Amino acid sequence: MSRRHVSWRTALLPGITATIATALLGLTSTANAATGSVWSIVKSPNVTTGNFASNTLLSVAPVSQNDVWAVGLENKSGFDSSGDFPLIEHWDGTAWSVSQTGTQNADLTSVSADSANDAWAVGNVLNNKTLLAERWNGSAWSTVPMPEPAGAISARIEGVTALSASNAWAVGTFSDNALNLPLIEHWDGTSWSVVPNVPRQVAESNALDGVTAISPNDIWAVGHFSGGSTSQNSQLLMHWNGTSWSLAKPAQVTPGQSNNASVAVTANSSNDVWAVGGVDSTNSDGVTTQQPFAEHWDGTQWTEVATPAPAIGSAAFAFTAVTAVSHNDVWAVGLNAGDAFMEHWDGTSWTTTALPALGARGSSLFGIAKSGPSTLWAVGDNRPKSGLISQSLTLRTAQG
Repeated sequence: MSRRHVSWRTALLPGITATIATALLGLTSTANAATGSVWSIVKSPNVTTGNFASNTLLSVAPVSQNDVWAVGLENKSGFDSSGDFPLIEHWDGTAWSVSQTGTQNADLTSVSADSANDAWAVGNVLNNKTLLAERWNGSAWSTVPMPEPAGAISARIEGVTALSASNAWAVGTFSDNALNLPLIEHWDGTSWSVVPNVPRQVAESNALDGVTAISPNDIWAVGHFSGGSTSQNSQLLMHWNGTSWSLAKPAQVTPGQSNNASVAVTANSSNDVWAVGGVDSTNSDGVTTQQPFAEHWDGTQWTEVATPAPAIGSAAFAFTAVTAVSHNDVWAVGLNAGDAFMEHWDGTSWTTTALPALGARGSSLFGIAKSGPSTLWAVGDNRPKSGLISQSLTLRTAQG
């Protein structure tokens, strides 16, 4: 797993830094070599190699079964984010290949494609805290300027959704030195522009982490807000109705739960939307652990939907991405104390899904998406038995 950067991870998983550091220093992972999994590992390239190299995929976006994009970062220097460079990989139906690597200190956090000739990869230039947008035109990627809000001293983009060549949305957060505020940008076919007067919760910090579009007049963005760096998180949900963005009332959490955030969102229709993330749960003995959090929109309200309880409590156990195939076929991936996990919704309940044997020193899944009626891809990274290397990880199933 990439050690630092993606900001929603830090906000969502407060114990993750220590957990990953321990795993990287050589302790055996708790990952199990599951059998009978419908998922299989598909070989993907690694730009950098060596004991301190890192290759991580953070998002995946299929155009079709033979046209899939994945983005993330590669790093030759291990724990120093100053060595990060953008990474874009492509699946052509036969194999993954590196499409582009960056030349600046940056990462790519999200990718979305509306056709074979139109895709967006967005992220962040780390050394000067500015925004990065790359566009695919069918033959090459090119950098497109993405402005920052007036008065911003830093900004981050975490998610993007592309509807057409003249309509795309990106979400994130920016700081004006006094507050952290939600950031929404729109592509109109000519340029990106900052959406003014984005609504927010009355709190010191608001951030958006994921976005999905059902139609040009029906878009959801999710994230979290808090009173500050030491304050607990709460869900931040926003909806676009074709005219304006508005705040939505989040799901009521179960008694004993707190510090919850949704970091990813997917939709089947206007009355079938899922958002996922993590939530703290305190048991009768007063012990608090984190567990995956899922909520569902039925067209009227958001409602929490129970997920399997962890066999062993963890300070870092949460969903990182979700995709919907149909109303009774939804998949979510996440991270549990340094190991990847996956769950499936069958229309009635969420259940844990078996995965193939992954890295003995840990693994991560950060993105998942469908590429056909029953074919899905999941991406992240894998830490093998020897060394500190992190390798790109792509999983595929044809039984979604």
